[in-house]
Amino acid sequence: MLKIPKSEQEGVKTPDFELLVTDVRVAVLEVKRLVRTPRTPENGWQVKVNANGIREATRTDNAPQRVSKLIHEAWKQLHTVPDPKILVFVNDESQMDSLDLQEAFNGFLHYGNDSLGYYKNTVSAKVANGAIREEKWQIDLYIWIDRCRRLNPEFRVSTETGLELARRFFGCPDIGESPNHWVEKDAEKRAFHPKR
Repeated sequence: MLKIPKSEQEGVKTPDFELLVTDVRVAVLEVKRLVRTPRTPENGWQVKVNANGIREATRTDNAPQRVSKLIHEAWKQLHTVPDPKILVFVNDESQMDSLDLQEAFNGFLHYGNDSLGYYKNTVSAKVANGAIREEKWQIDLYIWIDRCRRLNPEFRVSTETGLELARRFFGCPDIGESPNHWVEKDAEKRAFHPKR
């Protein structure tokens, strides 16, 4: 993998890296970091100290919006080249996980279990159908690296090319079904595949 030099043309953005096999570029890769947000009122948190002296911080969940914004920013860099596209999220925010990518991508998440039933939360439908509505499908492979939990990387593919890249270069397990199947049937349950 090689770092791609920044474009000298004003307003032209380029991907961060190119993935090479015997000096032939097989994909471009953009890395976006999800930084831990300090729990302060300046960052939208409501902070109070309870009767026991314990500091509590709460706010409305904005994780899918943060992910969507990074997909949109990455697309501006990735679309400048015709090669397959990979977006890597490096997560340092303990209040976020790969489900936030799933929710930003699909526009919903299911909560619940078989005994109590399920609830489909569609609050992120505007996120998924907004600026990234078409862009998200043009990125072949998403990789989620969760540094704050030390979990194995997780993968989401949007194309057959993305699936091939995930298997060939990143050790994604054999998942047996095409990306189109995930989109058409139960996408929210099959989207991520942890590396074993």
